[in-house]
Amino acid sequence: MRKVLKKTTALLLAGAMAAAMAGCGDSQEATQGDETTKAVEQSAGEGGDETDAATEPAIQMEDTTINIRVMNEFRNVDKVLEQYEEMTKDDPIMSKIHLNFSYVAGGDYKDRLTMAMVGQEDYDLMFCGSWHGLSTFIQQGNFADLSEYFNNDAYPGLKAAFSEDFVEAMTSYIRQEDGTYKTGIYGVNLASYYEDSRGFMYREDLRKKYNCDPITDEESLLAYVKTVTENESDMIGVSLSNFFRLDSPWYSGKHDHVYSQDNVNILGDQTWFYVGLSDDDKTVLNAVVAGDSEEEFAKMPEGYQNDFITEYTVDRTKWNPYLSPNRGTTDTVEKEAVITYSALSEYESKVTDAKDRLPDAEFGFYVIEDAQRNKEEGAVICDMVTNNWLVVPEWSEKIDAVMYFLDWMFGSQEANDLFQYGIEGEDWEAVGTDTYKLTDISDEEKYSMPNYSLTLNPTYVRVSEFVENDPELKADFDYMYDPSTYQLSPLAGFAFDPTNVETQIANVSALSNELQLTISMYDADEAVEKINTWHEQAMAVGLEEIRQELITQIQAFLDAKNANN
Repeated sequence: MRKVLKKTTALLLAGAMAAAMAGCGDSQEATQGDETTKAVEQSAGEGGDETDAATEPAIQMEDTTINIRVMNEFRNVDKVLEQYEEMTKDDPIMSKIHLNFSYVAGGDYKDRLTMAMVGQEDYDLMFCGSWHGLSTFIQQGNFADLSEYFNNDAYPGLKAAFSEDFVEAMTSYIRQEDGTYKTGIYGVNLASYYEDSRGFMYREDLRKKYNCDPITDEESLLAYVKTVTENESDMIGVSLSNFFRLDSPWYSGKHDHVYSQDNVNILGDQTWFYVGLSDDDKTVLNAVVAGDSEEEFAKMPEGYQNDFITEYTVDRTKWNPYLSPNRGTTDTVEKEAVITYSALSEYESKVTDAKDRLPDAEFGFYVIEDAQRNKEEGAVICDMVTNNWLVVPEWSEKIDAVMYFLDWMFGSQEANDLFQYGIEGEDWEAVGTDTYKLTDISDEEKYSMPNYSLTLNPTYVRVSEFVENDPELKADFDYMYDPSTYQLSPLAGFAFDPTNVETQIANVSALSNELQLTISMYDADEAVEKINTWHEQAMAVGLEEIRQELITQIQAFLDAKNANN
């Protein structure tokens, strides 16, 4: 049975937590044991005089070790744990909370996570990716509800680091057997930003060499690719990964109440549903896929009352001449590309890798979506959560200790930097207020932690010198980190329950997986033919049942969400 911490007053606890950054000295040896906490309620004549009662700590805790498992390897974590123990030595609560880290490689993580859930293994804090089955584990009740710890003055670090919007975005809506919903926070989202800016890295040196115009829109991007490929016979135009979102309605449609996002992507990446909502985002008008009839699209919001999905697929075939002729195969190494898909967060590492092959090359970054490229406020409507989460197993008896640690780690830049970068002055150095640089410490001595598994938070952001030294790139990062860039989608928190249509989804998904639309394997006429054939076959094996189930569940979700507002 979980032993719940009793809070005497939020003020006393906040004062105790404020001391977490002070103190130095030898670290205290971690002792395995259950969390035990007691509220002190003393008065004169009951164990001491009034002065003693006033100075007694509000909360007492026995030594507690919390077991933490992250995905992928960390290195030299011991020196960070020693520093943590020193920083918390004088804190009456944090000095009793000790940390035991372990990791599992990414390729094995999903299986090991499932085993941990089945066996109720002795972990108190774990990484869980959305692709590991997060929503299913939540629906099954495997993770503790952490709602009480957020927007709570007793946990000032969590309150400062997780805004009300962020907390709302982390809230899950759990569908009950009767179709109603209950809410809770069953994980802590790890993010430096709410949506990664997607774009292309391009060869700026080749743009200059062939006197191409600056790349400011899709037209100038296409002209640049055409010019360079005509003159560089050993290059392809486009490296294809995630090319399917180029100029798609995936971003822009949401401003017109047409939503396509990960939580409604139930048929695979080839055949997305687009869900149309009323102007107040409270009523589902319809859900459509490529190849639907005119009658289905007629129910959608104005401007989307034709098969815009197929039209987009056809329009994108103009890029086919610049794609690798060997796309779709697995045994061919792709040539160097004029432009290469890159999320903004991956741009630095991709440039670094490219420089190893092409030391004299210069690169630039082009943001795909118009509103983001123009840095419009509120351009990105999204779930405001990423795929990376920390979860607390429901059976842990140390939930309060876990949340005190997270409150501490997310409570200051110094604490977050410790677990994000390691020892300042040894593993890294601060440059100004929001920039960092790595030191020359050897890999054998350097601390490293897969930060997507533990530390990321939008309140504590530092950029590298690579970013800081490129004003245009820095502006892109500043925009991505700015909360005003985002709006919370009305579908945030929705998770589709496939129970009623599992067979139909399996049948339609199998057909979808045979398509190769996302890598543009067909010319315009072939693409239309493939879509129409898929649609006819999908309708025969359950597409309409899936559509109606999706509409029913989203409407119930919206009703529940709006009833709470």
